[in-house]
Amino acid sequence: MSLAIFLHGFGVRYDLPISLSLYLYAAAGVVVISFVMVVIFAGDQLGERAVRYPRREAPWLAALVFNPVLRILGRVLGVAGLLAIIVTGLFGNQTDPTKNPAEYLLWIYFWAGLVILSGLVGNLWAWINPFAAIYDLVGSPRPARRLPERLGIWPAAFFYFGFACLELASGVANRPWLIAALSFLYAGIQLIGMAVYGRDEWLSRCEAFSILFSLVERFSPVEVEAGRVYLRPWGTGLLKPLRPGWDWTVFIVLTLSTLAFDGLLATPLWQQLTLWTLPVWGPFGQLGFAILKGAGIVVLTALFLAVFSLFMRAVVYFGRGKGDPLATTTLFAQTLIPIALVYNAAHNYSYLTVQAQGLIPLLADPFGRGWNLLPTAGYKPSFVLAGAATVWYVQVVLIVLGHVIAVYLAHLRAGERFRSARNVLLSQYPMLLLMVLYTMTSLWILAQPITREAG
Repeated sequence: MSLAIFLHGFGVRYDLPISLSLYLYAAAGVVVISFVMVVIFAGDQLGERAVRYPRREAPWLAALVFNPVLRILGRVLGVAGLLAIIVTGLFGNQTDPTKNPAEYLLWIYFWAGLVILSGLVGNLWAWINPFAAIYDLVGSPRPARRLPERLGIWPAAFFYFGFACLELASGVANRPWLIAALSFLYAGIQLIGMAVYGRDEWLSRCEAFSILFSLVERFSPVEVEAGRVYLRPWGTGLLKPLRPGWDWTVFIVLTLSTLAFDGLLATPLWQQLTLWTLPVWGPFGQLGFAILKGAGIVVLTALFLAVFSLFMRAVVYFGRGKGDPLATTTLFAQTLIPIALVYNAAHNYSYLTVQAQGLIPLLADPFGRGWNLLPTAGYKPSFVLAGAATVWYVQVVLIVLGHVIAVYLAHLRAGERFRSARNVLLSQYPMLLLMVLYTMTSLWILAQPITREAG
């Protein structure tokens, strides 16, 4: 069976033993029950106590994190990965993207795998960032200019949106030579930006992946602070303060809306929309379809942002919150990160369990020249972990777990922002409704390509 068949879909659908609606209601019920449990066991935590989380110093881990040899190896690995994408993308197989390592390295191992792995173990991007590694080797330590404060992290949000459009809207993300060229261009922009505005300043405000992984790092169990390394429960780092701003809020919402749009592309709803709008975009061919999908990402992001902002107004109103509403909105936006991470894992499950194996035979002949560098040419991907039933239940568990964590974090954040346990409880009813809606919507989207109703 061809790997291409499994690109965002499955060859065999799973017949649900019960109605899909029952799964949705059951998942929503678990989220509601988790809310009740949080109120019972953490409802009295207010002020700074609510966002104070346990952590334990781990000297043995610090020895690994700050080991100079490992840090050098990480940088070598990052630069080698970037070069592999560029070189194989330019000089490898161009007619069949499933035969070019660049596609696997970028879309599966980096975009899906590294993000998920970083959420589980810590910020791996900071360890392998090839742009920082190259700059540290050849760049100047003295920046020529300073970035205007009003820019915030909008440049990073712009780059992130562009990357999402390349993957989801362009229709050319499966062209290795283009992936290679854009990777080279993006690397060049980052190096020039660091040279002009300073390494750390540019990475912390303009480099999209550094911003993304800094948010993912907050979910991870590893915290690095003042030369020390600590272990903490997963997700609790999202209780740390974050500079208020619509730039941060929009970036976080983008991580969720772009994933949702990726799943939406496989639903009957999107298919009907494309047919309905065909007279508008059809005359422009592929370009018109790309514009339609790009507009879809913008509209869905605006919808997510509007819904979140509306619910946050209700949260602040019922919580009788004082101070800057934007600060509260930004802090609560961090509670969406667990949802984005579990949706990423659920949506890309088949990528990581099946398509990722497609790189193994290519290691023997990365350029499609008939080489036999390694004894992996005859490797056949295993589909053991990719049965539709397995995928469905893994997705259900992941989605529910992510929303339960989000409910818990939101309640603790409310305890820090609002004055009394009663106000905290009232403020979280709108948040609970939002989480239930997110849970049911996420599962419905994920169910479309792989399940059939019972009958």
